[in-house]
Amino acid sequence: MASQIEAVRQAKHQSAEDLAVTLEPLAQALAALTDETRQTLIEIDRKSREQGETFTRQLTESVKGYKEAAAEANKAAESLDRAGQRMEWRHYALAVMTGLVTAALVSAFWLWLHPPTIQNSLDAEAVAEALKPAVIEALKGSKSK
Repeated sequence: MASQIEAVRQAKHQSAEDLAVTLEPLAQALAALTDETRQTLIEIDRKSREQGETFTRQLTESVKGYKEAAAEANKAAESLDRAGQRMEWRHYALAVMTGLVTAALVSAFWLWLHPPTIQNSLDAEAVAEALKPAVIEALKGSKSK
């Protein structure tokens, strides 16, 4: 095509018909080039739209996946929170039960080993005999006054 353009430039045409004959193959080549360009642009546009649709679909699926992952992470966080609350109450229950079991064991071992018992028993007659002289003295002193 470049050679044809150069040939037209260098040619000295005597008539319009000579010029038309020389330009006709160049015009046909330009028309063919225009058609090829149009077809190429249509193909590029089609591929670009397909690629855009593919990208949009992939992006939509990716966002959907991220949303699902976020929802699952939220569920897991809620589950962990509930488990933590249950564990807190279980620790309180464990502390109370440990105290109760310890108290029961201490009481059981205390009763089982029978610690020595100290019994103070008073013999009323012996106490009265021991206090009799002091009481008589106290009574004598109060009568004389």
